[in-house]
Amino acid sequence: MIEWIEQELATAQLGDKRLLQRMKLILARLSQSPLASIKAAFRGWAELMGAYRFFNNKRTSVEAVLAPHRNATLRRVQEHPRVLLLQDTTELDYSLKKELKGTGPLSDISRQGFFAHNHVVITPERLPLGVWRTDIHARDQEQHGKAEKRKQKPIEEKESFRWLEGYRSACELAQAAPGTEVISCADREGDLYEIFSEYHQRVEGGERVAHWLIRGNQDRSLLKPSGSRNEPGAEPGRKIREQVQASPLLGTFTAQVKTKEQYKKVKGGSRQKVKRSARTAVLEVRATTVRLRPPHRKHTKLPPVSIQVVLATEKDPPAGEDPIDWVLYTSLPVEGFDAAVGIIDLYLGRWEIEVFHRVLKSGCKVEELQLKKDERTKVAIALYMVVAWRVLYVMKLGRECPELPCDVVFEEDEWQSVWTVCHGEEALKKKPSLGEFVTQVAELGGFLARKPDGLPGPAAIWQGLTRVRDFTLAWQVITKRRPPLFDREDTS
Repeated sequence: MIEWIEQELATAQLGDKRLLQRMKLILARLSQSPLASIKAAFRGWAELMGAYRFFNNKRTSVEAVLAPHRNATLRRVQEHPRVLLLQDTTELDYSLKKELKGTGPLSDISRQGFFAHNHVVITPERLPLGVWRTDIHARDQEQHGKAEKRKQKPIEEKESFRWLEGYRSACELAQAAPGTEVISCADREGDLYEIFSEYHQRVEGGERVAHWLIRGNQDRSLLKPSGSRNEPGAEPGRKIREQVQASPLLGTFTAQVKTKEQYKKVKGGSRQKVKRSARTAVLEVRATTVRLRPPHRKHTKLPPVSIQVVLATEKDPPAGEDPIDWVLYTSLPVEGFDAAVGIIDLYLGRWEIEVFHRVLKSGCKVEELQLKKDERTKVAIALYMVVAWRVLYVMKLGRECPELPCDVVFEEDEWQSVWTVCHGEEALKKKPSLGEFVTQVAELGGFLARKPDGLPGPAAIWQGLTRVRDFTLAWQVITKRRPPLFDREDTS
């Protein structure tokens, strides 16, 4: 069994040793062939049937299969002084899988599938530490599109409640890792006043809490700060953006902006897809503290709270391009230019969860699963989340710690087989570094490794890992460490 899987599943509690061994085998097969279908990933009928029985077992819920990975994630978190808990929702489209039961409408009612609200932990250096929580659910067919009725409901009955639950989950992580500062990070969907309020209530109650960092979506109204009658710009009725724009310019810095497809509102209220060009942007930075007027809620009364706001706007954007404009709300202290730039850099780490979702859907192809029951499908998705994390972990570790020996991540049969095929037996006299070997894996997946190509990305890694599996199997058969494929008894 692959060593990292033994470590990752060390705390699994499925109530049956045979079920645990089957889970290890399934995770091994999926991680060795992330691009393959379930039928192609397993070796023979016995293994495939064992996998189907595992997915259909009452003991193998999403929570049960992710629990040991969650514990391993916590151990990794405890090794770092600061981590970001990224939360975001992605659509899993199963519109073409008519036989799959339990799906619901996606953003368009003609499309059917699940929403997966995921929480991925990374370090400020962008090293992924694991999946802390996931909520895979289908939207109620009857509630789709009924926005006005949703507005009248308490927060606990709205879809937006998942963002508040996500912050509470971050607080759980902060309490489980008292030596680590945890920051819950979300995009504009997570701009929820209840999160700001909950943070202050927990702090006042003496609890250990997670900080939060959210891109602003609503330009909220302000209250006059206490003791600031003559303060300029503190009059009631002012909005957040107006207040922060009136604050002094702290400085400018440059940021590399990546190409991105995004939607832009056009005349008539419709949306048009536009492509943002890659460029080096000069951003002006401002920051201030504001006191918010609480919004009206039918079922509860929210208190006023103070938050920090950081504004980064692009100076002289290219003609025809919308300027970069980030308004970030946070509970973290922001004192001076360096602290404000640090907040922006932390928020840029949120992109890593987008990469995670791309690996999950394009690298692991979870939207092509052909299991007929929703619960089976969700368990398979949860296991693929561990695989997606592993792909990113290998890629990032190869970038951040290239000098480490490759056997901190790869087993002896894996690196020796690949290194021999690519460089000959003489090359085995010197063990490659992790950076060298990850680059070699990426080359097997199509990475050209030219100077202008930069560092390999996740697509080349997940494709290369499939070929590593093939070389390893052949190596084990040749060195008589393993009987030929399909001649072994079922060990599932």
